[in-house]
Amino acid sequence: MKKYVIIAAAVTALSAMLLTSCSDEQPTVPVNATAETTSAEASDNSENADTPAAPVSDVSAADITAAVTAEIEIPSAVEKNADNIGAFYDVDVSAIEDMSVLICGSGAYPDELAVFKFTDAEAAKTGAEAVQKRLDSQTATYADYTPDEMYKLEDAFVIIKDNWVAMAACSDNSRAKEIIESML
Repeated sequence: MKKYVIIAAAVTALSAMLLTSCSDEQPTVPVNATAETTSAEASDNSENADTPAAPVSDVSAADITAAVTAEIEIPSAVEKNADNIGAFYDVDVSAIEDMSVLICGSGAYPDELAVFKFTDAEAAKTGAEAVQKRLDSQTATYADYTPDEMYKLEDAFVIIKDNWVAMAACSDNSRAKEIIESML
């Protein structure tokens, strides 16, 4: 199963790169931008201070989720889109430029990966609040449902950078955070 998820992620990333390379419009990310991070449990950001990552100006939300899922499995991953995202996140779909959301389709595990690019910083701030609300809801749900899976939620995180908001609750949140931060 993991092999198929990795292949699907690679195909998705390749497709996204091909589609974005045909566009004349290239989004930009300021080189000196900084990320604001909130999490269910405070984490030490100094561990990666020796390895600064250059932001990628033409990254898509699908590129980011593909990079994470190439290394970390999201069990029974089901992609959500603008038509059905409202059942999971209370976000203004009209304020979303790009998104890639993977949720454990069976509901048996709290694994989730969400990347949103909003139209502006204010929409991103509101979106980050909705993402944190989802994370809090998942934490309350899984505390009783599958307590053995709580470690995935205890160090889950929400990242806000420019117009981007990303969240991961998975088996290796530390690595997921490294990947996401290196791409934003």
